[in-house]
Amino acid sequence: MIAAKPLAIVLPHREAYQVNGAGAVVSCVRDMAAHSRYRERLVVLGDPVAEPFAEPPFIPVEKAPWFYGRQTARYCEGMARALRAMQPALAEVHNRPYYIERLRKSLPGTPLILYLHNDPHKMRGFTRLADRVRIMRHVSAAVCVSDYIRRRLLEGMESAVSDKAHVVLNGVDTSTVTPVTGRPRHKEILFVGRLIPEKGALLFAQAARKAQARLPGWRFVMIGALAFRNEAQPQHPYEKQVIAAMQQLGAHGEMTGYMPRRAALDRFAEAAIAVIPSLWEDPCPLAAIEAMASGCAVIATRRGGLPEILGDTALFIERDDPDLLAEKMVQLASDEHALARWQSQARERAVQALDIRRASAQLDEIRQQLLD
Repeated sequence: MIAAKPLAIVLPHREAYQVNGAGAVVSCVRDMAAHSRYRERLVVLGDPVAEPFAEPPFIPVEKAPWFYGRQTARYCEGMARALRAMQPALAEVHNRPYYIERLRKSLPGTPLILYLHNDPHKMRGFTRLADRVRIMRHVSAAVCVSDYIRRRLLEGMESAVSDKAHVVLNGVDTSTVTPVTGRPRHKEILFVGRLIPEKGALLFAQAARKAQARLPGWRFVMIGALAFRNEAQPQHPYEKQVIAAMQQLGAHGEMTGYMPRRAALDRFAEAAIAVIPSLWEDPCPLAAIEAMASGCAVIATRRGGLPEILGDTALFIERDDPDLLAEKMVQLASDEHALARWQSQARERAVQALDIRRASAQLDEIRQQLLD
């Protein structure tokens, strides 16, 4: 019997396919793969790492020689060569539209999927409508992590291209990402994310300071760092500003720094409330889904894909205002019955609409249509 050809998953340059440093793209790839009907055929290609995940299997990409130019160009050329040697049945390119035309030359008859995790208007080689139209002609399908991203992709495009664009929300395994059982949840309000302006870390810290006096017995916890690692000393002015604001909370505040995903999930499972104060059009933040599956009541800004994820199971703030966020924190934490109701609703929505099995099955349907 002839073995079936592999399905190649192409990671962006500098995306770490290992526990230390793994970001949202890698988490999405691995979560989807674990429940895919094609999991035995999936192969991930990316930059070499010290300790790659075992599943799906990983192929490190050797960059092309220096005369190809920048690191990204050398990586793309190396990826094209690796794929040409592999001859996969399908290639799934994550978050890098400008790889598509080079990979098309190496795989002229192979279906290509462009998997978009961020706003396409802000991606290199994809900012102009003409670029988006040209690249979309080379792909067989585009997978968007929210309808917000799909709408951004299709702005100004002809209707014929729209049939290629699909929405597959991110998901989590709600059988393993679960609330704590057998004991009360901690009186903690969590922020989990990178300490960058877009994620609203400073907004959280400022709101916590305003809510602190009205919430005795509650703690405000910030999990994350500037990047997916901890530095000896913070260097970025924004990060220093966030740390200074959190330090004003004294014993009522905690900063853990960067934590591996499993450790952060353990904190979600124990906490009462999670805050997703995104200040940008956040496409489909995994932290929001993880908080919901963990049974946290959620407070969020109404940005990007957050309304799609949260539906009517979260409290939204309509402006980026520390006073408004503090008021929502106090409102939720001070009403035990309402808090329990919001926690239950968030968990229920995660199980019904955001489980990874549902998301993976949707992605597999797209793959199957292209393979057929």
